[in-house]
Amino acid sequence: MRLRPSLALCLLGSAAAFPAQAMAANGCADGTFSSVTSPDGNATSLLFDDFSATAGDGAGRGRARSTCRVEVPVTQPGGFSVYGVDYRGFVATEAGQTATIITRQNGEQVMRYQVTGPLQDDVETGTKVGTSGTDRLGLTVVVEATSPLDPALGDGTLLLDTIDIARLGYTTQASVDGSADQLARQRQAIATGLMTTADGLLGAGERFDEGSSLGLFGSSSASAGFKGRWEAGSGITVLGGAAFVDPHEDAVSLDPLALIAGAVRYTTPQATWRGFGEVGLWGSPNVTAHLSRDYLNGTDRVFAGGTVDGSLLSTYARIGAVYAPDAANELVIAARLGRSWLDLDGYSEAATGRNLFAATVEDGTSHQTVASAELAWSHQTDGRFDYTVSGAAGRIFADDQAVRARVDWVGRVDGQARDQSFAALAGRLGYRLDDVWRIDTSLSATFREHEKPVWNLGAQVKAAF
Repeated sequence: MRLRPSLALCLLGSAAAFPAQAMAANGCADGTFSSVTSPDGNATSLLFDDFSATAGDGAGRGRARSTCRVEVPVTQPGGFSVYGVDYRGFVATEAGQTATIITRQNGEQVMRYQVTGPLQDDVETGTKVGTSGTDRLGLTVVVEATSPLDPALGDGTLLLDTIDIARLGYTTQASVDGSADQLARQRQAIATGLMTTADGLLGAGERFDEGSSLGLFGSSSASAGFKGRWEAGSGITVLGGAAFVDPHEDAVSLDPLALIAGAVRYTTPQATWRGFGEVGLWGSPNVTAHLSRDYLNGTDRVFAGGTVDGSLLSTYARIGAVYAPDAANELVIAARLGRSWLDLDGYSEAATGRNLFAATVEDGTSHQTVASAELAWSHQTDGRFDYTVSGAAGRIFADDQAVRARVDWVGRVDGQARDQSFAALAGRLGYRLDDVWRIDTSLSATFREHEKPVWNLGAQVKAAF
């Protein structure tokens, strides 16, 4: 921000209650400067009568330095503020001479601007500085000139006449933390959103003892593929399949991906009550996600994000019992414990005037644990129809540091997903065309805490072998 002298004089009449200060230093001694603060306290101009450094044979010095310590009020000290600091003046240097502006904050250099002669021109440069947890922005500004002590050279001079300080942005820790949590929950939604499709590839919602089969399926969840099961003998069943999925999750945007699943199950010998155990894994090698977050910059809501690639792997173990009082009816009770790992690349948001608090998100692996109880009842009618009604309820235990990022002007921020309770209900109706071919239709609904219900309608054609 540049305040021309006429505008500065106008603002001076309505200066804020806490004016800027230029404290005792040779470049801003009392009576050699004036300050103007805007009515809202967010902009300050310092106008100097003689803030300069001159070096050369005429001045009798090879190096000259002038310092001014500046303080301006921070109107909202409870968060993170970013200020633009603009310097305007004039420089006159000849060959071998230099002129430099140095700015320090809390003892650290935040800007260095240097001119090497020959040059005679206006000076216009600037930088950004940030504050956190303080009610004053303190800067030390140094102007410096260097020159050989050569009578053939004129003196080198750097003069600053104006320093304009304007607040460019403001946010809070809560707002930035909340935006990182959004990223963590989107990562969480990737695994939870694909879980229903993966369970379907592994026989969820189908009759436990249906024999070996291979089928093609499609569903309203924008997935299509094949799945099968093989009764290998000695109580061993192999399950698995693959699907092309075009996810449409409310929480996160994903590109189409391939989902692969496989499992091995052991069931005790035939009896009214039987036990079983199952282990398996599923995942995708080609996850592409579009992550996004939003936060408050002043009163404006800023949206930012990035695209990442990665992979997903989930493993699980399931144990349970099968109760079959007759050939037509079958009741399955089971408990499941699973764990997912999502590995994604990092990315950096573009820092702009609007997205002032840009984030650089680290690559890494986040995880979650799922525990659930399951119940399914299947019935074979006297005709060609059979059906299964199933349900599950459980809890998702989320990663407490699913996202690690650095946010400009704020620092390190960790994003945390949240634990979720969930429940699922499903129904399947099958029709046997002949001894080999059959058609299944299914309808399911998944209810996850903090999210909208997800409905899925599906159909498959499969052949027994």
